[in-house]
Amino acid sequence: MTLLDRFRTQGRHKHPDPAVRLAYVEEIPLAERDVIASIAREDEDARVRRAAIAKLMDPAALAAIVRGERDDALRGQAAAMLRDIAVEAFEGVTEADSLEAVDALSDVRLLAQIAKTAGREIVALRALSRVADTHVLGSIARHAASDATRRGAFQRIGGDAEAILAVAMNSEHKDTAVAAVDLITDPAALEQVALRAKNKSAVKRARGILRETDLRAAETAAAAQAASAGASMETATSAPPASAAPAPSGPSLEELAAEQARAAAEEAERRRAREEAARHREQAAEQARARAAEEATRLSERAHLRLTELADAAAEAAADPDLAAARGRFAITRREWADLSAGVAVDASLASRFAEAEARIVAREADARAADARARREALARLHHLFARAESLAATPSLSLKAADRALRDVRTALAAVPLLPSRQDADDATRRLKALQTTLTPKVQELREADGWRRWANVAVQEQLCAKIEALSALDDAEAIAREVRAIQRQWREAADVPSAQAEPLWRRFKTAHDAVWARVEAQFAAEAGARAGNLARKTALCEKAESLSGSTSWIETAEELKRLQAEWRTIGPVSRGREKAVWDRFRAACDRFFTRRHEDLATRKTVWAENFAKKEALSTRAEALAESTDWEPAAAEVRRLQAEWKTVGPVKKSRSEAIWQRFRQACDRFFARYAHRHDIARAERVAAREGICAELEALGSPERADPPADLLAQVRGLRVRLQQEVAARGVDPGRARSLDARFTAALGAVIARWPPLFSDTDLDTGANRKRMEALVGRMEDLAASVAGPAAAAAGEAALSPTVRLAAMLKEALAANTIGGKVDDDSRWRAATEDVRQAQESWSRIGLVPDEIRRPLTDRFQRATRRIVDAAGRAGGSGKTAGAGSSGRPGGAGR
Repeated sequence: MTLLDRFRTQGRHKHPDPAVRLAYVEEIPLAERDVIASIAREDEDARVRRAAIAKLMDPAALAAIVRGERDDALRGQAAAMLRDIAVEAFEGVTEADSLEAVDALSDVRLLAQIAKTAGREIVALRALSRVADTHVLGSIARHAASDATRRGAFQRIGGDAEAILAVAMNSEHKDTAVAAVDLITDPAALEQVALRAKNKSAVKRARGILRETDLRAAETAAAAQAASAGASMETATSAPPASAAPAPSGPSLEELAAEQARAAAEEAERRRAREEAARHREQAAEQARARAAEEATRLSERAHLRLTELADAAAEAAADPDLAAARGRFAITRREWADLSAGVAVDASLASRFAEAEARIVAREADARAADARARREALARLHHLFARAESLAATPSLSLKAADRALRDVRTALAAVPLLPSRQDADDATRRLKALQTTLTPKVQELREADGWRRWANVAVQEQLCAKIEALSALDDAEAIAREVRAIQRQWREAADVPSAQAEPLWRRFKTAHDAVWARVEAQFAAEAGARAGNLARKTALCEKAESLSGSTSWIETAEELKRLQAEWRTIGPVSRGREKAVWDRFRAACDRFFTRRHEDLATRKTVWAENFAKKEALSTRAEALAESTDWEPAAAEVRRLQAEWKTVGPVKKSRSEAIWQRFRQACDRFFARYAHRHDIARAERVAAREGICAELEALGSPERADPPADLLAQVRGLRVRLQQEVAARGVDPGRARSLDARFTAALGAVIARWPPLFSDTDLDTGANRKRMEALVGRMEDLAASVAGPAAAAAGEAALSPTVRLAAMLKEALAANTIGGKVDDDSRWRAATEDVRQAQESWSRIGLVPDEIRRPLTDRFQRATRRIVDAAGRAGGSGKTAGAGSSGRPGGAGR
């Protein structure tokens, strides 16, 4: 149980005040998962459940909340807690907890975050296995911290060209970026990667592919050009001469012979031309093959030279004594080797040299890993040996200062630099056990050191007595008695051998000198010292009595100084009478021990009280900090004042911590009361923000960018009007600002209605129907005003009225006079007119939205007519009064 648990009353988790339950949740230790989970599921207040969820470290309980919680915010908070557990954002999270948290999540966005940032690779892979969206997989392939996670995500992308291009362009990791480039076949996409990709290796690979493509295209074009030239030559030589013409009929023999000779010559010429064309074609093809062979040879030679250099560089990297530097150098060499050797016949000796260097690097890494694992196991074994030895010593009742001090020193040394261990769990366990041993051994060592110091200080007095005793033996004459006393003194000296180093050598020299000279001093000197010993005894007895009188004092500082002075004086007094030394010393030491024991117990009690008071003040400070940003002004102010009053009742704390905790509490209170002084401004800003939000929502509904209206447009518009009316009823907004917001809301509402008028037909937002209702009411009131203005006006008004309206007016007057066909008395007539005005005003107030340019003149006419009727009724002494006859009549308006 923690210190705060001692002050916690029973049943606070069932208290009717949510603030009390919230404070209880803040005090619950994280280890009490069942209690926290119960509150997170069952408490009726959302704030209390939110606080419980923030402390809940149980993945199963959080998963149940995600599945069953109705509040979206709390459900999202529980999901965020599962994500944080999965990525080990808290101390003490195990691998099983992380995996369970991943299994409980279904939000693809959170799973992607876990796959990218999880510290444990198995957790990242588990999160990846639950993601199926191609775009999310591409994001994981680009940004995941784990190599295996990136590769797995990239393999699951499949043939999505857009996702592959995104990986090649934006991945910061070479492996996935280069693999994506190798899958791209579109030259335009390769050009884009070569120009703007983030990863330099991807840029280099894309440029290499483009160069190879250009080279193959050039070779193909050269071969095609050579073939085209040969075909042209052959066509030219095989075509008949343009000057050939059919011979005239009936040639002579000479002409036939000449013709045959010319034909033979032309055939020979054509044969020579074909042979020449074939020779030229063969020469062109041979030249093209030679150029291609020369280019291939040149490229092969350059690749061979570079591969030779890379093989040498790989061998040098493998021979580097620094394994980390060797690994980095070889990784660079291996990437270039892979780029150059792709599609090129590599010399077997070079490949063998490179493979040998790679094998050496792999072997060195394996040896390094094995050595590291072995070193970690050995370090863990040494720590377990230290744990066994130190825990055994800590449990030993008769623990010596030397052994305890050595064990504590070893524990502190190990804790200051905890070595690398086989697993994180081993490191956490080792740290925890080392801290526990340090906490256990420190007070024991301090206690033993104080006891050893006291014993050494006490031995100083004992050795002084022994020195005095052996010095006194110089007065003895009896050699046997002297020898007997010397042996007794030597035995006592060995028992009191440990003294402070400053006094050890002087006391030993004194003892040695007295021991050497004692045989020359006998009875006379001993007798002379007897009186002095008696005087010393009397002085020490007086010191004992004074120490005993001070042993019950509670003036700790003054009494401690006085006892130290008595101890110093005790050391100045010589030996006492034989046989009385131990008794008087025990008496004096018992008195001193009694006081210092009481002082130590009082100090321990005060430390406990200080710690309890500090815990109370820390709880008050935490509560004040929680209230510092509250907007529940009056209850929060009352609570802060109550905390201030309670602070005054808490006792003192340790001086070194008093000022810090006080500053923390005062700053929290000052921060709240500074906000409390400006609470009206804050509330006003919130109300303005609320109205602006309503206007923005309505403007979004009527936005020109929206093609189709929402399915529930009318309900949304009505809901926004209700919300605005509620905000207006709350008031607290400057009139100018309120008018501008009303105008903005009215303009936005008009835009929505104008955008989709059929949706508002036959509703209170149908502006056309509302205008007709207003015009009808205005006509009624103007007719009624004309009828009550006087006979002439009444006659004119009645002439203007339709028969139906006149009949309705007569029926009203008859009913008002409680007779039909009888004369209507004036009082009844005015009451009827006043009632008509009241009903018209009620009908006017219920009319919905009307555009301002139409509403304003109709409102003015309506007000003038009703005012004329009311004024006429007042002049006639009528009893009817119309409350709100001067109403502005703003149908559909938002108000303030």
